[in-house]
Amino acid sequence: MQSIILIGDESFNLRAISQFGHSGSRSEYMIVPNRYVIEYENVHVYYDDINNFVNEYDEDELLKIPFIKPVFISMTYTSNELMRDILSQSFFSKNLYVDNDHGCIVPLKDFINI
Repeated sequence: MQSIILIGDESFNLRAISQFGHSGSRSEYMIVPNRYVIEYENVHVYYDDINNFVNEYDEDELLKIPFIKPVFISMTYTSNELMRDILSQSFFSKNLYVDNDHGCIVPLKDFINI
């Protein structure tokens, strides 16, 4: 499995993701209060709310994040194609950033085109 960190403002949270409705999913549910699961035919996508994750970033990394109180949600997936399809949907087009955990923190629109 692979994962990225989605970074948004205070309005970005698991509840908003759960109300979005993922195209082509078979089932969507909360396992625990901080983990939301989307089941597709042969794969799953997990979203995890990561509390206090801002402490994991150094000063230079934080300068790349334009939010005063950023919210961090991990997206764990097995299919790069599905991940890109999900992030290309209109719900995710708002002002989000992505940390790919390899030193790259960029706006979502730039990440999709990498």
